[in-house]
This record gives sequence, C-alpha cells and structure tokens, in this order.
Amino acid sequence: MGKASRRKRKQHNGGHRSRMQAAGEVLAPNFEGAALEATRHAMAMVTAAHASPGDLPRLAADLAGDRARQGLVAHALVSQLVMESIRELADAGGVTPSAALNDLIGDLQVTGPINQRALERARDTARNYAEVLDGVHQPETVVADLDTNLVEGRAALDYIIALAYIANETIGARCAETGEDVGSYLQRVALPAAEAHGNSIEADAIEDYVGTLLAARLDAEPVLLTHAAVALRTGSAALDEEVADEFHELGGSDRLEELSGATWDDLDAEDQRLVIITLLESIFVDPEGDIVADRLSVTWRF
Repeated sequence: MGKASRRKRKQHNGGHRSRMQAAGEVLAPNFEGAALEATRHAMAMVTAAHASPGDLPRLAADLAGDRARQGLVAHALVSQLVMESIRELADAGGVTPSAALNDLIGDLQVTGPINQRALERARDTARNYAEVLDGVHQPETVVADLDTNLVEGRAALDYIIALAYIANETIGARCAETGEDVGSYLQRVALPAAEAHGNSIEADAIEDYVGTLLAARLDAEPVLLTHAAVALRTGSAALDEEVADEFHELGGSDRLEELSGATWDDLDAEDQRLVIITLLESIFVDPEGDIVADRLSVTWRF
C-alpha cells in the first residue's frame, strides 16, 4: 500500500472513530424499564401497607436521594393503583371519581409509620388526580403537584408512604365492592409488571450506532466480505435459519464478493441489509446504562 493510500485509510479510520463515538454517546435511557421498576416498587409498598406496615419505611428509604425514581413510584401509586380503584368505585356508585374519592378518604385516619402532614399532602394529590378524571383540571396539574411534593428528602419519603396507604385504602374499598380478596387482587395486578422485561431503546439509536461499527470494520478490513462469502459458500460458516432465505434473496455470497472493498456509505439499503445479516450474529441490549455505547453489545459472525 502506498503512502497516499495509507494516509487516506488513516483519515477514514479517524472519521469512523469520531462517528462511532458520537453515535455511541447518544443518550439512551431505558424509560420503559425505569417505569416498570417503579410500578413494581409501588406494588411492594401497597402490599406492605396492607400486610406489613412496618416494612414501609425501609421501602421508602430505598428511594432516598433519587428524585426521578421517587416521582415514578409516586405516579404509579396514584395513577395505576389509587385511580384505577376509584374509577371502578365511581362506576359502581354512578358518581364522579372525585365524589367516590372524597367519600372514601375525606376523613381518612391512618395508624402506623406515617406523618399526618404527609397524609394531607397525599390526599390533596389524589383529589387533584380525581378532578383530572372529572375533566376539571388538565393532566399537567398532577405532574406539577408531584413535583412540588418531592422536593425535600424526608418529607418526600413520608409523602410516598402516605400515597401507599391511600392506595391500600382505595384498593380495600374496591375489593369490598367487588367481593375480591385484597391479597388476590394485589397478586393479579402485579403479575403483568412481574412478567414484563422493560428493556426499550430507540430503534434509530441502534441503527446509527451499529452502522458506524459496520462502517469502521469495512474500512479497516477491505477483504472482510470476500472472506465471509467464501466461508458461507464452502460451509465453514453458516447463517441462522431465520435469515438464510433473506440472505440468498439479497444475492448471497456472489453479491458479497461484488461488494468487497466498498464502504458502508456506498451501499444501498438492500446491500446494507445483506452485510448486516452476514456480519452480525446478535445484538444484546442491556437494560442498564445511559448512552447507546453502554447499552449495546454486538457479537460478530465474522
């Protein structure tokens, strides 16, 4: 290879590294996973309020110092647990959600590890949400309410404990109305959250990052596609059954050899798909991590 060619390839490699770094540093938080974990924690707190109130301070303490997680758990308690029961009670009684809620918690008194001021604040939040269901307020009212109540550390935890007690109270009333055992109801509504994987990431972020990895490999290894084509043709390597037919429809080993030496950006969509099928064995998405590079792991077939 001449000096000019080496210099050009070095420039390409530097460009690929920059693109790869930029694509890998795109923020990719697992919002679905965070919301799912918050739902599970909210369920655990309501179960504790029902069966073992002494566990509530410990469960609340698990949220200390993480305001975003506190907000997700508080929202799950109100929207998924308190209001779902209130909707059913309102329908059964032929009244508005606000009326059903006020009949239930208007003079609610709770004994146990709870701050009465926090209980008042949690009751106001539940009322605001019920009025959203009534059409009196916009949903943003509840978001602002939660944000206000989760400012201070200890007070925020007491507030979440109070929401758990209110959720337990509304679920108890709902079960009394329907004749369902509270423990059985809690197990039933917890099942979807227990079975879900909660691992989401933007498809565009995956595509962009994997594209930069493929571009870097093709530029660094000009005969990579020839090597892969020969291996697949001679049977020294094989594709998974679910992509084998598509591989042949896209031109198979013959087309791969024709593409040898091409850059990723030179390929059209079908040729890029052929290269992806050939080179990538699997992509693992980790639920943990804040950026794309931390969450994606690629296993290469070649």
